[in-house]
Amino acid sequence: MTRLFIDTKIDEGISTWEIGGDDARYLSDVLRMRPGEELILCDSSRTDHVCEISSVSKALVAVSITDRHPNANEPKFEATIYQGLAKGERMDLSIQKSVELGATRYVPTACSRSIVKIKDGKDGKRDRWQAIALEAARQCGRGIVPKVDSVMDLKAALKEAQESCDLVLFPWEEEKEGSLGKILAPVDFEKHPKIAVFIGPEGGFSEEEAKLAENHGAKLVTLGRRILRTETAAPAVLAMLVYRSELN
Repeated sequence: MTRLFIDTKIDEGISTWEIGGDDARYLSDVLRMRPGEELILCDSSRTDHVCEISSVSKALVAVSITDRHPNANEPKFEATIYQGLAKGERMDLSIQKSVELGATRYVPTACSRSIVKIKDGKDGKRDRWQAIALEAARQCGRGIVPKVDSVMDLKAALKEAQESCDLVLFPWEEEKEGSLGKILAPVDFEKHPKIAVFIGPEGGFSEEEAKLAENHGAKLVTLGRRILRTETAAPAVLAMLVYRSELN
């Protein structure tokens, strides 16, 4: 079912709603929805409102709310992905799959081996990445749209993660002993832990960067015997977090 996100809360007593702006054009021009069809409005309180379309125009779509329930699709953890800047489609794919697997926030991170150099605000990449996050959140039924943040350099990102997260994971291909399973074993996911995950760009992290991460309290971990592509690593870690918190 088509899902839209709105920045306000729809109170329980409200039975109708009007959708304008880009969302109205998306419903009328892109999806060509018609009266009688259903959609879901997810509001700022993470409540899903099942709606039936009453009328459609490019400027305004009117709906009747037929049911409402709390969104139950958010994970038991809050994961921020600090992704080393990578080329084109690799960033796109990493963002898409990270959102599908429960990332709360995504931070493009400048590393020593990053081939791509971005001065945030000088191009449209961030807007496009946020649009990818929005579409992924719609597709998989999320209760929020994860934020794609400004580009941050690695040192600043490590400092931020150290100060704001309960656990900082730093997958590194040279690490041979740090078991992600053992590190996650004592984590109490019922307390909704805040977890940071650092992913290297093409070529991975340097030894100096790994030492910097350790100095900032990060846990160096291995993701197994195989070396993963940069766009695969974040979804792999998130899949392990999902398994540990929901499926184990």
